[in-house]
Amino acid sequence: MTRRPALRSLAASALLLAASCGPAPRPVNQDVAFLVPLARAGEFLPAAAVLPRPVFDRLHHPLTVVDEPDALYAALGAVSVRLDGCFREGGTGGTCRPQVRLVLQPVMTFESGLTTRDAAVHVFFSASEQEILGATSALAALRSERKLNLSSEVETPHPGFTDAEWTRRAKEILAPLLTASRLVRATEMGVHASNQAWIFAGLDLSSGVPADIRIPTLGEHTDGHVTSTGGTERTEITLDPFPTVESALARWVAPGGAAAATEEDRRAAAASVLRLEDPSVHDSGTVDCATCHAGSTARHALAASGTGLASPVQVPDAYLDTRNLRAFGYFFDKPSVSPRVQREIEAVRMDLTQRLEKAP
Repeated sequence: MTRRPALRSLAASALLLAASCGPAPRPVNQDVAFLVPLARAGEFLPAAAVLPRPVFDRLHHPLTVVDEPDALYAALGAVSVRLDGCFREGGTGGTCRPQVRLVLQPVMTFESGLTTRDAAVHVFFSASEQEILGATSALAALRSERKLNLSSEVETPHPGFTDAEWTRRAKEILAPLLTASRLVRATEMGVHASNQAWIFAGLDLSSGVPADIRIPTLGEHTDGHVTSTGGTERTEITLDPFPTVESALARWVAPGGAAAATEEDRRAAAASVLRLEDPSVHDSGTVDCATCHAGSTARHALAASGTGLASPVQVPDAYLDTRNLRAFGYFFDKPSVSPRVQREIEAVRMDLTQRLEKAP
């Protein structure tokens, strides 16, 4: 019988420990993806450990227009972590690529307290299926060993960060998978214009050499621009370039779009939101970044207009502010995990559980 490659380092040790103590615990959602408390982001996985400075400097645009690059880089820390045994782009026919992904945000202290700039860098690290399964099992075993209560879901920071031993060992499990040689992509969401305008762009890295990413479905464009001026009073979101996929959503959220919408327009926008939330329908290769990130705030606005959506997950109240384009991080100091990400995490957890159960 062909044996699988040996698992590596601490992940292997954790799996062996779990096996020696009885059946390994089944993974839960926070074993495959979790939020990091703002106060711990900089020390848990700072940019200096996971985002080489030359890659940061090569990003298409400054993350903010008010901070010096050195200050921004020093303030960047991982606010969320995700494992994925089969990341695909471009539909189910896309290549299955096991990955670890981090969202980094600038975490800063002001007179009002600890908060973030409304900007982010999303970094992607390649891994093998066996490495992802090992890390998932190791985190599940560690959570069980430390007797952590995960009564809350991924919309709140992982309770393990109140346990110094869990924090230390979780970092050791992840660190071997987050080396510079594994970094294959870095995407950015930069903010300007008094927190009312953002730019989406990104880089793919091959053998460490970066190349600008063309925004999916938008031809030659390498930037996606968003403005949102409505705040909590109204929906006024402009997407530029105008999307070619799920454009009913873009028309609904545009300035004046909700007021002019017919019932048919509202139903079409609602259908777009539901498709964008469904990881079996859309991925990062089938729709542009800005449209996907606008879906959560659009859902609140549609509900306020009387258009219900039959979604299996709730949209957090943080998205009542239509400037909130976060997917898995913090809107200033408010945890923000979009319905899309909640459903992705559940799907990944189920997939990894099935793979672990089939593993010899």
